[in-house]
Amino acid sequence: MARPDIDIKNDIIKALDGVNDPATGKPVLDALMIEEVTSNAGKVTVRMMFQDAHTKEQRWDVEDRVCDAVEAVDGVEDVNVLSATESGATPAPAADHGHSHDGHSHGHSHSSGAGHAGGGGGTPTSRSIAGVGKVIAVASGKGGVGKSTVAVNLALALKKVGYRAGLLDIDVYGPSLPTLLGVKGRPAVKDLRIIPLEAEGLKIMSLGFLMDDDTPVIWRGPIVSGIIRQFLQDVDWSGLDYLIIDLPPGTGDAQLSLAQSVPLDGAIVVTTPSDLALVDAARGLQMFKTLKVDVLGIVENMSHYVWPGVDDVRQALDVLRSNNGPKEAITLLEQTLKANERVYVFGQGGGRREARRLGTEFLGEIPLDGKVRQGGDEGHPIVVSDPTGPVTAAFVQLAKTISELQPIPSEEGDAKPKKKKRGLFSFLKG
Repeated sequence: MARPDIDIKNDIIKALDGVNDPATGKPVLDALMIEEVTSNAGKVTVRMMFQDAHTKEQRWDVEDRVCDAVEAVDGVEDVNVLSATESGATPAPAADHGHSHDGHSHGHSHSSGAGHAGGGGGTPTSRSIAGVGKVIAVASGKGGVGKSTVAVNLALALKKVGYRAGLLDIDVYGPSLPTLLGVKGRPAVKDLRIIPLEAEGLKIMSLGFLMDDDTPVIWRGPIVSGIIRQFLQDVDWSGLDYLIIDLPPGTGDAQLSLAQSVPLDGAIVVTTPSDLALVDAARGLQMFKTLKVDVLGIVENMSHYVWPGVDDVRQALDVLRSNNGPKEAITLLEQTLKANERVYVFGQGGGRREARRLGTEFLGEIPLDGKVRQGGDEGHPIVVSDPTGPVTAAFVQLAKTISELQPIPSEEGDAKPKKKKRGLFSFLKG
């Protein structure tokens, strides 16, 4: 049985990590000479970018080393190297199947870099994803704000309100989807397409399904870009209304590669109310604007703490009031409720203020609740584990807002008109 291309590619990346450029002494991955690695039924293409200072012989030498390393990988049937220089000048091509220099010959194929644009590696072709209605990215300017939790529960909330949803985790340095949904296993391959796993009615894919739990990811930017493009174009996402993409935190290669690889219908930026998180959220939002991606708005996660005893206090108050209980007891419970109904652990109203300052939508507040943490750790997200609770209500409202801002066309081709401006919404008002 042929090896899955994703496994072949992972082994190629490991093999290339041991290939050095003799001209500089640096590994080709460290020197950012490998732009992309693709595998199609074992037929491998490696795209390389050389500095102008490399001589023809040096380029040939590096190409030979790369091909030798790739050919040694189990499952590789054929190797093709496409190379170019930084200035756009195409290196002198080596002869196919048996070029020779310095008295030795090679049985692999080298090709010139016709696919590269002058002045750099070129911008990857942006292609829509077959069978997907809308592609929405979930981003954050920094880690630790609950971006992945928001992405997972947003996808589940979209399903809850009647849409077909999928979730792609391209947080390559910290894939959390397997933990949040409690899913393990490797995706199957059929007709050269990766079949995503399924959980809670969602189609899901993550780098975490292809790696051991303790394996660190130390890939360079070009390799990350190639993995992202493969997850977008080689996975069978057909039949979805919404594909939610969980991005790595910050502004870097993954965000750029995503914007270049697929037409994004919109992006939402997740933050907490704290000033530190808001500064980074603003950077993330401006990045999407620079990339010409429609920013749907800001979501404020962990906006306020939900005290577990709130409902009990409310019930006790109702009993006391209905039975004309002691005024002192009623007053005490009212004060307790007012002081604890909303506890602003990370500050108050920061997301709303930042959205107003940046001229974007404020998409809503997601409360801080211990059930969210517990559900994520146990593989049962809050939308599943507490389907009628206040946090789930917040995610459902967020899903409805997203579906109004980016509606799915009906079978007749008509879509619900996009609202010009959403009103702010808030939860747990009492």
